[in-house]
Amino acid sequence: MLFELQFTMQQPLTAFLNNSRTEQPSICTTKPNESPSYIRLNQSAIRPKHQQETEIKKQHQDIYSKVEKHLTGSSYRIPRNNVIFKQYSDHLVDYLNDSYFTPLVYKDQLISREQAEIVGAIRRIIENMNLIIRATDKGNNFYIGLANTFEQKAENFFSDTNAFTELSSNPFNEILDKVIQLLNTLRGKDLIRKWQYEQMMPDRTNCELAHLYFNPKTHKDGIPVRPIENTIHASTKKVSKFLDKILRPIFDDKCKDTTIIDGASLITDLSKYNKKGLLKSTTLFCTFDIRNLYTMLPQEEALNTLMKFLATNGYRKVKGLW
Repeated sequence: MLFELQFTMQQPLTAFLNNSRTEQPSICTTKPNESPSYIRLNQSAIRPKHQQETEIKKQHQDIYSKVEKHLTGSSYRIPRNNVIFKQYSDHLVDYLNDSYFTPLVYKDQLISREQAEIVGAIRRIIENMNLIIRATDKGNNFYIGLANTFEQKAENFFSDTNAFTELSSNPFNEILDKVIQLLNTLRGKDLIRKWQYEQMMPDRTNCELAHLYFNPKTHKDGIPVRPIENTIHASTKKVSKFLDKILRPIFDDKCKDTTIIDGASLITDLSKYNKKGLLKSTTLFCTFDIRNLYTMLPQEEALNTLMKFLATNGYRKVKGLW
């Protein structure tokens, strides 16, 4: 028996930037009475104060760091010392404190406790029936299903793609040592600069072995799974991040005329296409859904394609790298 449910998650606290050239940049957060938060209000009815204070700090750090990273990035380039960030941080703390600590009337306290009991009951059902709960691949939903059914979906993926091999031992130290040795060799031959060497060098204390997990694709018939490779703390992460930072701007610049970023860019390109008289009643619009795209890309061929792309556009070096 397959037991599958979908639960809609409320959108998290969002931040919007008003960054016109003629106005002072400002950040606005949605107010509790304008849009529901993903935080259940007034958790003091069911959780001790020290637990809530710890959670507030975690939530504040997570949300603030993401907003700051986005606004100081290439899209907006707002200086980190801009007073706007201090204002946003203060507003965010006030919002979180209000969400967690506003006193409840007795009736709402009873409702909160009842909901806490429901959550506990759901947890017991999941454990007793050997179920799993997963975030879905697309959409703000949760998937709940039998654990052995989900494991079978993963096994089907392995057999269909033949792209992964189960490890018989932990290769973490071997991979880390190879990355360090390669960077030392490149630096020793003066093929990379000191600052490049330092940016790409992995930190052993923060590294971990990359691992694979799956998210269910509930928007697909049969609910197959999508493989997700968690490499955020992998030994090669800093190398990957560095190369992406220097190569992506080149790709974005050279391929901007044939790249659609989002719906807005599609509308803009279609408008240009129409003005040229190329958009006709006979024009066909096609989309492609390539199955297991990531595992079908050969690495050696991808590297050769990258080198050809750089050579075609006149790049023998990128930021001093051959």
